[in-house]
Amino acid sequence: MVTLEMPKEIEAQFAAAAQARGVPLSDYVRDFIVEHYQEDADDLRTACERLADPQTGVTSNQLRKNLGLEG
Repeated sequence: MVTLEMPKEIEAQFAAAAQARGVPLSDYVRDFIVEHYQEDADDLRTACERLADPQTGVTSNQLRKNLGLEG
């Protein structure tokens, strides 16, 4: 169990969103945190994978050529 203190305005926004969805505030906040944590964890995993296997960069001139924007 975790207890959070947050600004009253934010708490009111969460409460309104929970009420609009017909779920208890605690369930809404839990789901919100889990969903956003998972997105951040996925981003971090992707970043670590890319750092472990760096790719050759593309110059702006090569990008223009690849996109057919030369001229």
